[in-house]
Amino acid sequence: MKIRIGIYGYGNLGRGVESAIGQNPDMELVGVFTRRDPKSLKTLTGASVFHIDEAEKMKDEIDVMILCGGSATDLPVQSPALSEHFNIVDSFDTHARIPEHLENVDKVCKASGKVAVISVGWDPGLFSLARIYSGAVLPEGNDYTFWGRGISQGH
Repeated sequence: MKIRIGIYGYGNLGRGVESAIGQNPDMELVGVFTRRDPKSLKTLTGASVFHIDEAEKMKDEIDVMILCGGSATDLPVQSPALSEHFNIVDSFDTHARIPEHLENVDKVCKASGKVAVISVGWDPGLFSLARIYSGAVLPEGNDYTFWGRGISQGH
């Protein structure tokens, strides 16, 4: 049985997720959800495209919805709303607001019985793992960064 995936948002991140799904034989892309006119969007793999208003109707056909919106305005609204109906993965990366985002999503998940994995991606995510591994190898080393407390690497 394959994990049935939905992609919510189809910019660069959504296209990357679509490519990654294609490299995992235990996953199946059910569809892409967009704010745009679905007829105007052509996916890399020919996957079905739906308007975001149709997502909730497909909650029984999707095991995990991967949210590919932005952290500034999309994910703070989309993650709690979609975790009412789907298990979700998001890439929320506004570091200073992660505790607030976690609290908002967790509250909905506890009520809905769904699971949300938040702040998955390069930063936080792989960057954080790289720092942990480096710290294990060089326990007396120093971390140097060019961003400040609560600010993402990408900004």
